[in-house]
Amino acid sequence: MTADTALADLTPAPAEVEAFLRAHPDFLAERPDLLRAMTPPSRFGDGGDPIADFQAAMIRGLRLDVERLSRTSVDLVATSRGNLSRQQRTHSAALALAAAATPADFHRVLIRDWPPILDVDAVALVLEEAGTAAVEEGPEGILRVPAGTVDAVFAREAPGARIVLTPERRGGNRLFGKPGARIRSDALCRLDDPATWEPGGHRPAPAGLLAVGAFAPETFHPEQATDLLEFLARLLAIVLGRWCAPTP
Repeated sequence: MTADTALADLTPAPAEVEAFLRAHPDFLAERPDLLRAMTPPSRFGDGGDPIADFQAAMIRGLRLDVERLSRTSVDLVATSRGNLSRQQRTHSAALALAAAATPADFHRVLIRDWPPILDVDAVALVLEEAGTAAVEEGPEGILRVPAGTVDAVFAREAPGARIVLTPERRGGNRLFGKPGARIRSDALCRLDDPATWEPGGHRPAPAGLLAVGAFAPETFHPEQATDLLEFLARLLAIVLGRWCAPTP
C-alpha cells in the first residue's frame, strides 16, 4: 500500500462528512475559522430552494474581525495618550527642577514635587561620597554611600546598563530610605553620564543614581522606553553639578 493509498483510505467520503455534520449541527458554528476557509455557495440553489447561508456566517465572522481590530485601535490610541501624558509629566518635572534657585529648592522639587508630577510614590537620590564607610541617610530622600556603591548596584542588577527597570521587587528597596519597605517596582538611573562631563573629563557631579519607585508592582518593566528617564537623569546630573561645583 502506497502512502497516497493510505491517505485516501483515511479521508472520509462526502456522505460520511454530510452524516457527521447532520449529527453535529453546531460543529461549524463553534469553528468560525473553518467557515471562513470554506468556499460559500450562492444564497439559493438552482431550483430556488433555500440552502444553508454560509455567507451570513462568514459575514458575522468578518464583523467579529472588525470588532477586534476596532478594540486594537482603541488600545493603540490609549497607549499613545499614555505616552503623551508621560512626556508632559517629564517636561513638567524638568521645568520644576530647572527653576530651583537654591539647594533647598532643589531638594524640595526632587523629593516632594517630583513624585506627584511623575505619578510615582517615591524619588530618592543616592550619591557616592569620599570618606563614607557605610550607608548614611542625609536629608529626606538623600542617601550617601561609599565610593563604588553605584557600580556594585548596577553590576548586581544589570551589568553594563545605565537604567534598570524592575517590575516587582519583593522586600522593598532600602535605597529609598523610610518608604523603601513599601516599594514594589522601581527604576534606577545612573547620574554619572559621560555625556554631561565637561571638557577634560571633569565630572560635574558626584557619581550617583536617581531612584524612582512605586508601591504598585509592574509600574516599571524592562519593555518600557527609557528615554524620558534618561533625560531626567542627565538633567539632574547637570543641575546637581551646579551645587557641587567648587567655588573659584
